[in-house]
Amino acid sequence: MGLRFQPLGSGSRGNAALVQFGEATLLVDAGLSARAMTRRLVEAGVEPSSVSAIVLSHEHQDHSRGAQLFSRQHQVTVACSRATLEAMDCSPEHFHRWESLPAEGNQCVAGVNVRTFPVPHDAARPVGFVLERDGLRVGVATDLGHATTLVRQRLLGCHLLMIESNYDPVLLNQGRYPWQIKQRVSGRMGHLSNAAAAALLGEVVDDRCYAVVLAHLSENNNRPELARQAASGVLAERGYARVRMRVASPRALTPALWLDHDGVREEESLR
Repeated sequence: MGLRFQPLGSGSRGNAALVQFGEATLLVDAGLSARAMTRRLVEAGVEPSSVSAIVLSHEHQDHSRGAQLFSRQHQVTVACSRATLEAMDCSPEHFHRWESLPAEGNQCVAGVNVRTFPVPHDAARPVGFVLERDGLRVGVATDLGHATTLVRQRLLGCHLLMIESNYDPVLLNQGRYPWQIKQRVSGRMGHLSNAAAAALLGEVVDDRCYAVVLAHLSENNNRPELARQAASGVLAERGYARVRMRVASPRALTPALWLDHDGVREEESLR
């Protein structure tokens, strides 16, 4: 059994990613509209009603916008912390089914072990994820102002990593954002710059990691080539130029990554 990982969209307009371990199908975040998520899943060849659960990292609209409607339309469980639920001004009845996730710990969701860990971001109780089944691990950390020791510990040993590479400092400083927003983005409870994302990857990528997805790029304050250059440079310096890299698209499906214990594989070989 292998895994499939495919961002449906990633950026300030909305974030959602498809993760499949065999027959277990999850979405990490649901920040696109329910209509957009449905359309992109169909485009990816996935029946929306086959999604078993959505795990939400935090309450911000670009990560939770479509969760309620998608859950009800397709009878999908939504799993998040009680703090995230309350910050969304929701109750469990707003979803087809709601499942509580710990702010830090392990829980089985739709047959997948979901390990949550706190991340530093200006939300209620934001978390990152390590999703694991049959020994294959996917690490996700897409909104964090800096990488704590715990973040680094949790992401170490994953076969696939999705890490935010949000902004280029020069573009941010030269851009049109008000000073207060610039301070928020670049602060310790904001987002990772390209250099910070690359440094984090340099610390957590090891021989077990086969693929990296750079996510949550700002369309105003970043460029895909800048994010890729920063990350690939650090990985090459550390001897991991072989690691497959994707830069997630903000407005369309990103090509899927298919993995098994031996590495990245072509789609047909894992079906």
